[in-house]
Amino acid sequence: MLLSTTVSALSSDEAIALISVKNNYLLSGESATTAKDPITYQGSQYIVVATTSGNAVTCYIPIRNSDSKIATLDLEIREIIKTTIAYSKMTELKNNTTPADWPFSYSTKNFFYDLSNDFTSLANDILSTQTILNGIGTNEAKTLAQKVGLAKTATEDLSDKSKTISTQIEAARIYEESYLSGPDTNRTSKYETNYKNFFTSIAEFKQEFVDLQTTITEINQGVSTLDPSKLTTDQQKTYQILLTKVPIAISKGTRTNPGKLDSFFSTVDQLRTMIESVFNSSRNSEAYATTLDSRKVRNEAWIKLYGTNEIMTKLDPSFTTLQKAATAVLSKENVDYWKDQDSVAALKINWNGAEQRYNNSEYTKAKEYALKAEKNVSSIMSQGLKPTENPINQDLIIKIVGALVILLIGLFIFEKYKEKKKNKEAEYNEA
Repeated sequence: MLLSTTVSALSSDEAIALISVKNNYLLSGESATTAKDPITYQGSQYIVVATTSGNAVTCYIPIRNSDSKIATLDLEIREIIKTTIAYSKMTELKNNTTPADWPFSYSTKNFFYDLSNDFTSLANDILSTQTILNGIGTNEAKTLAQKVGLAKTATEDLSDKSKTISTQIEAARIYEESYLSGPDTNRTSKYETNYKNFFTSIAEFKQEFVDLQTTITEINQGVSTLDPSKLTTDQQKTYQILLTKVPIAISKGTRTNPGKLDSFFSTVDQLRTMIESVFNSSRNSEAYATTLDSRKVRNEAWIKLYGTNEIMTKLDPSFTTLQKAATAVLSKENVDYWKDQDSVAALKINWNGAEQRYNNSEYTKAKEYALKAEKNVSSIMSQGLKPTENPINQDLIIKIVGALVILLIGLFIFEKYKEKKKNKEAEYNEA
């Protein structure tokens, strides 16, 4: 897993918000963490967000610190991801391994430095044995003396190799310390090469050491089979001295470091498997880069469907997203009152198509439908609503009819009154 922290230009929280709130790179059930240190690529620093599902990293997203932009170039992305994997996993592995067992440590360097002295001391003991065997003078002793000479040469060579490996470890230790405190894509290959060279040196060293052990065993067995009865009195005295020198012991006296080599080789073999696995996985950056490309396409579709949409906002401030705009336009309260009913029908098809394709992970198609839906909404809003007709007020009509009836009744009564009055006046005049 990657370690979370805050970096100088872009904090961990800001980086995670950038890919999960402002954008939508996370799938359902995923979480996000960031690398402990920024990764340098071509002089620029990137904070790398890792999306995770359980304990597995599903995607790496490099974000440039200077402008908070997600990396876009293929080579840029692959190299940053490769270095992120190597850096983060080697950091974790190193932290979980004791310094005494870690290949590039003071302890390992000093171990090989001491081995050089031990093998030099062992070579002197072997020379002493060779001198004694030559002093015995029998054919068997001389044959053994020749084999002892070969062992002495091999021991001296192991002494030189021990010193060389000690120097090699120190240089690699310094390089590793610098790399893990400031990972740079330009230095990842050299970092891996340091380990390849180390493991090669140890494999060669191990084979020479095993060969030396075999030779020393054969010498010890040869000494034990010498027949003292065939020796002169002086040769028997020399033979007794020889017995005090054998068996030639790898761990004799204070030479305990050669005795620890078998355990060291076993530990290195285990670490070699794990470290090679780290660098092999880092070369899987191509697969992660492909995953990131697919997330980008998905995110572009998400932004168009559900992200802040300035085009929609200009049409209506409440339309902050295309989703809100389409929902409002197609609502039961509004759908039948737009002038551009052809675009309304098209919007129903395109918006449904956008959501269905998005839910089916067909992100390119979803974006295409969303763009069409966006144009539909723009057309609908530009033409606006149909003209509204004032609805007839039934109460008002009843009141008007009632008033007219009253008025007519009044006029009828008034006319009757006038006619009656007129008749009375006529009767009066006749009288």
